[in-house]
Amino acid sequence: MELTYLFLIPAFFIYWCVNEKVGIQLGMVVLLSIWANSIIKELNIQLPIHIEFGWIIIAVVFCGYIFLRKTIETLLSMGGLRAYIITSAVVSFIMILYCPSFEFVLPGGSFLGLSVGYCLNKRYVGFKTSDVLQRKGLIKFLTLFARFLLGIAVLAAIMFRVESIIERIAERQNIKLYIFLCYALISLWVSFVAPWIFIKLRLAGISNSDTTEQKQ
Repeated sequence: MELTYLFLIPAFFIYWCVNEKVGIQLGMVVLLSIWANSIIKELNIQLPIHIEFGWIIIAVVFCGYIFLRKTIETLLSMGGLRAYIITSAVVSFIMILYCPSFEFVLPGGSFLGLSVGYCLNKRYVGFKTSDVLQRKGLIKFLTLFARFLLGIAVLAAIMFRVESIIERIAERQNIKLYIFLCYALISLWVSFVAPWIFIKLRLAGISNSDTTEQKQ
């Protein structure tokens, strides 16, 4: 795994422990930035100066998202869950369309898993990271630590297992599809399965507003 993907860890922490909406947005920005850097390398575009980890690309993508955020959220909210999932699939497909190599299928699959998982979370789980911030004293910090430790531990175990399986697979035409699906499922753990487990373990609660939305 490239060091660039370490930038996703703060996004996961924010998603699980601070604010799920900001966390998922930060994760998307990082993935799109990684993809944009891969495009630049593939097209052999020479930047004026070399900047490690593509800070310029990250800044451009982030600023672009900030300007278009309200418009994007308004359009997606009009279509509901189906629009979210279809849009996520289309964007993910576009990300791997030019060149379905490892550098492209990994952010593409991760983007699909994070976005679809977040949609399913909002619709069926109702996980809210901010509810734990209302708790007081040591309990709040222990809850946050337990969330992050459990989430990262399982995530690391899944990733190491997937990478070990990939290394044993012979170079075949479907290996890239396998990698794409694996990282989509890994990201689904982050955005959907882990929050569901947090609620089952009473490390988080469901807000009344989300429960009302699900009933409607």
